[in-house]
Amino acid sequence: MELNERSLSFFSLFESLTGVMPKDFSEVGDMLVFVVEPDKMGKAIGKNGVNINKLKARFKKKVFVVSDADEPEDFIKNFFSNISVLGIEERTVMGERSFLVYVDEQARGLAVGRDGERIKALKDFLKRKFNATAHIRTRRILKNDNSPQTELGLADS
Repeated sequence: MELNERSLSFFSLFESLTGVMPKDFSEVGDMLVFVVEPDKMGKAIGKNGVNINKLKARFKKKVFVVSDADEPEDFIKNFFSNISVLGIEERTVMGERSFLVYVDEQARGLAVGRDGERIKALKDFLKRKFNATAHIRTRRILKNDNSPQTELGLADS
């Protein structure tokens, strides 16, 4: 990751408001995503999200904090912590490592984000950290009152 004056100011302000030094960050459109050590997540977010609210007000952007991980699958799960990830499939196509992330059809919009900001940020981190990329795929889940959830099929998106 190339650090310029703007990047350093984001790191510095994040640390001064939360007391946690981020390991990495990505700015995509109107969104900032900071990666922190797993044991620092609570401190970074603050009680009832107070630190996130301070950061949003200061940066005038959406702010997400993600717990770091050593394995790409774990990082993806952490990145989508507020979405039920149904599965992650790793593929190598023409020498490029790629992860297909399966989510419920109803969570697709949340996974992709407004103007694709969230998936772009995930791809940015995966490229830098694991030299990989990601794609969102959806599965429709049928809910029947008499039986548990069943997967209807796979929709490519």
